[in-house]
Amino acid sequence: MRQLDRVLTTIENVFAAGTLGLAAAISIVNVFLRQFGESWFWTEEAVIYLIIYSTFVGAVITLRHNEHVSVDILGVFFKDRGKKWLALVAGVVTIIYLLIMGYLGWQLLAEPFSRTTVTPVLKLPLWVVELAVPIGMTLMLLRAIELLWRTWKHGVPTGEDMLAAEAEATGLTLEEIRASSAAISGTGAAAPADPDGESRPGPDETKEDGR
Repeated sequence: MRQLDRVLTTIENVFAAGTLGLAAAISIVNVFLRQFGESWFWTEEAVIYLIIYSTFVGAVITLRHNEHVSVDILGVFFKDRGKKWLALVAGVVTIIYLLIMGYLGWQLLAEPFSRTTVTPVLKLPLWVVELAVPIGMTLMLLRAIELLWRTWKHGVPTGEDMLAAEAEATGLTLEEIRASSAAISGTGAAAPADPDGESRPGPDETKEDGR
């Protein structure tokens, strides 16, 4: 499963970052072209479709980090073992849902209107745009299976466990992952704690007079 995690992580990161980066690059180039009285007429449509792909694959990345919005009402009534079984049940339900949605997504491509309808500007077959749905659902299904196995094997992951798994999958160090997460959330590094359990002031909080 670790190999599956690495493969999925690579596909998700490259796909999501690649489509979003390409959308940004197209927009930037078109802005420069407008300064010289030129423009690409197909830019807006292409950017929309690239962002659609990036969104569906980005949903897989949030599942990898277990960051989908959830309302955990029952979890507070269970201890660690109960939380593990609750997470396993939720994982099975998620897999069933993704199986249904993935099947319907691939079936959508077989519909006649998906092959005969073209987009307004780029003149792409509609199935090219719709392909984002089954690809996203299939990748999410594989990630849900990997997450279910991880929960069965190691229990409900803590925040530190998720950071360690991300570091292993991406080849980064745990410190780099922590710094990236802190930058995204807009928070700095946590202040170190004293042996008595109280946190010491961070570097920015120390007094300049040396006391």
